[in-house]
Amino acid sequence: MLQEHVNPCVTGILVAMSSSQLRNFHQQIVDALGSSIVAGHFAEGIQLPTEPELANTYGASRLIIREAMKSLAAKGLISIRPRTGTHVLPRSKWNLFDPSVLDWYARLPPDKKLMADLMELRQAIEPQAAHLAALRAEQTDIEALQLAYQAMACANNRADYIEADLRFHGAVVHASGNVFFRQLEMALSAVWTMSFRASSDQWGPDPQALKLHKTLLDAIGAGDPMAAENAVLALIDRAVMRIGE
Repeated sequence: MLQEHVNPCVTGILVAMSSSQLRNFHQQIVDALGSSIVAGHFAEGIQLPTEPELANTYGASRLIIREAMKSLAAKGLISIRPRTGTHVLPRSKWNLFDPSVLDWYARLPPDKKLMADLMELRQAIEPQAAHLAALRAEQTDIEALQLAYQAMACANNRADYIEADLRFHGAVVHASGNVFFRQLEMALSAVWTMSFRASSDQWGPDPQALKLHKTLLDAIGAGDPMAAENAVLALIDRAVMRIGE
């Protein structure tokens, strides 16, 4: 929750803040504005309040507001132009690979079209990554997959399970040995996070999902690319089914 500073002497507040506090305050403003835009509180094409107005609303300096606006512009949510002001861009311009943008989406009621598109993306990339991983995985890759799988199997809460699941799928992409797939790993991490959250809303390890992860691990370890492809496709199909429940 964003804490508004009621002291009108903003300069004094900023002097008293440490650099880490300033970064946190900046991130709170980015989160507050970004989530409001994604939620539709600021419609596409609308002009946002001016810097002085936002500074007054959040009890921040204009410098912090300006930096927050730059962060939102980098995520594709807004355009900043001299004399014409700051406007919300169409959703087609938003960077959906940005973890913050997907996190803001995840706070809203499920968007069926967005989730369907996410699954199509996974189906397009992950089977080939698994195929290559089965052909190219080094021993260190296998060990990383084993550790992530063990963490999933031993997880005591939803957050730990999702974190281990992210590590597992990231390890598969890394094991592919493809430099472009590896570059996509961070972007895919945001996609996986939203997908995993949507498909594991009720906490409790999914025995079938764990079994499929083990099948994928074993296929990569055995150097069987077709089995690896089939296992990851089955995992994605399982996620689609759970999201639809």
